[in-house]
Amino acid sequence: MTNSNNKWKKRFLSSSLPLEFEVTKILADKKFMVTNDYSFFRKTDKEFKEFSADLKGLLLFPLNNNNDIKASLNVLIECKYRDEGKKWLFLPDLNKTDVANQVLGYGIRVLGEFSKKEIKTNPIYNFESKVEFGLKGIELNVNTGEVFDTDIRHGINQLKYALPYLVMDSIEGNLWGHFDDIVPDFIIPILVTNADLFKLKKNFRIDDMNHIDSIDEIADKVPYLMSYSDIGPDFTEHHKEVFKNFEIKISNNKNLEKIERLQSTYQSEYSFYKSPSRCCNELEKSYKSTLIRYYTHFFICSFDNLDNLMKKILKLIPKTIRD
Repeated sequence: MTNSNNKWKKRFLSSSLPLEFEVTKILADKKFMVTNDYSFFRKTDKEFKEFSADLKGLLLFPLNNNNDIKASLNVLIECKYRDEGKKWLFLPDLNKTDVANQVLGYGIRVLGEFSKKEIKTNPIYNFESKVEFGLKGIELNVNTGEVFDTDIRHGINQLKYALPYLVMDSIEGNLWGHFDDIVPDFIIPILVTNADLFKLKKNFRIDDMNHIDSIDEIADKVPYLMSYSDIGPDFTEHHKEVFKNFEIKISNNKNLEKIERLQSTYQSEYSFYKSPSRCCNELEKSYKSTLIRYYTHFFICSFDNLDNLMKKILKLIPKTIRD
């Protein structure tokens, strides 16, 4: 086999297109409707340019009865193929529970306030509490010794900057569609890689590096995890641009008025409800607390474990819908 023959194969794999294809097969096998290149605009310097996340999959519940749809799931996926020997290592969150970065329910986003249903969030909280949580991640090449964080940050940012458009699409789909067809929409962003994933052990010390031979001695291998990406000023401006004049756009919307009245009957033990009108206002204003809720938690999954993660998610969603 000549070197030239090997080069095209290596570059083909590095394009992540084969990985996208393998991910698509997993989603399609689970009855997702998959589309490539979910496009969005992002301002660079003084002009807007079009970017895209690799895949978007849409699934309707229940899986065996499309004539009585009760919920929808949108998964937004970015794929990163890595050469052999590259590992992704994430820092653990050392903060105490009451000030930790992880907020249960922020990984699996549910726009229940824009539907006719009341959502049971405990199943989501229980699921996410069992998922490993990590902060900043880096890529280690154990063959060459190189260390980067560029591709991980790029993958997360592709998902983050696309998400406001997907959130808006979801809301508008219910507000401008037929009232009888309105269902809660779940949105999950996932960064998929063929690299092994590791989480640094909490008892790690710099001195340990003088005595180890393998990454396994300082980090635990995980099938998938949830990673935190903070909100910066550039993303805040991006979000404000996406939701500019949103309240004017949906003013006097009949579906919104009906949903508001219906959701107001779902009083919590604290005597408040999830108001869709208030949510629209908060999205347009782009409050920091709102942006943290929707755009800071991202699933990172090794390709070998994607099928298992999706199976768990598909079992979870029906448990959250109150009949």
